[in-house]
Amino acid sequence: MTTTPNLPASDSTAPGTRPQDPADGDGLLAGRCETSGEYLAGVIAAGMLDHVGRPDRLPELLWPDADPAVVRAVWEAGLATGYRAGKLAARPEWTGDGLNRLRAALYEAGYRGMGRLTARSAAVHQPHPAGTASGAVGHPADREAPVDRASVRQMGGQP
Repeated sequence: MTTTPNLPASDSTAPGTRPQDPADGDGLLAGRCETSGEYLAGVIAAGMLDHVGRPDRLPELLWPDADPAVVRAVWEAGLATGYRAGKLAARPEWTGDGLNRLRAALYEAGYRGMGRLTARSAAVHQPHPAGTASGAVGHPADREAPVDRASVRQMGGQP
């Protein structure tokens, strides 16, 4: 049996003990994976900046063989689109029905992939309960039980 310095060894064959349920550590292990991934993403981001020398050259790193002027134009259009989408998403008329109307327009225009993404957003978008200001419940993960950071630390996790 393998043990770690952070977790006590468990002998599930001992009389009076129950086998450990994988769900007990699932959240902890998933959180550890996410934290490690975020750390690696930060190291990669720093390496990319170190490679190009200046933050304004990062878009050209994605497509080194393309015309830098075209890359810059596409990058700036993407930034403007993201900004606009963020503003629109905060508006109360972005209900599941509104997203489905836009999904249908995308499908009819032949944009099947974009329509599929919009359909997914409409499926997870839920109306706000009566009396709330913003009109939306939020992401389904927002309804999950909060993580007890003290117990995560005790089990060797990285909150």
